[in-house]
Amino acid sequence: MPNKGSAPLTTDLLAGQVTMSFDSITPVIQHIKAGKLRALAVSTRTRSSLLPDVPTLEEAGLKGFDIETWYGVLAPASTPPAIVARLNTEMLRIIKSPEFVQRMKEAGCEPLGSSAAEMAKRIADETAKFARIVKDGKVAIE
Repeated sequence: MPNKGSAPLTTDLLAGQVTMSFDSITPVIQHIKAGKLRALAVSTRTRSSLLPDVPTLEEAGLKGFDIETWYGVLAPASTPPAIVARLNTEMLRIIKSPEFVQRMKEAGCEPLGSSAAEMAKRIADETAKFARIVKDGKVAIE
């Protein structure tokens, strides 16, 4: 059943309107920890530190899954390299701070932080991965 986002999907799960879903950990972690929802597996290559007892899909018998939710900060291509470097330095300082790490973990996120080059590689790799999935699955836009 299609849904219009994580909040309505979570509500439908809690109400028993749907019996299973794929979603990121953030909107459901509190319900999992409260015992209202049960996590069957995570779609990432490795187990989540937030749900260490929950297997990966690969461990559960479904091979080839490695899909995760991630966020990045982007700037216009014309942004001077010195500005990009300064922004990256300041963001990494915040991302690595104990206060930020704690708040993100409470929200179900695992903060990482990386360089602009590593982020560009991640975007390129993810674009190629999903382009292949769309092509192989013969996905058509309706």
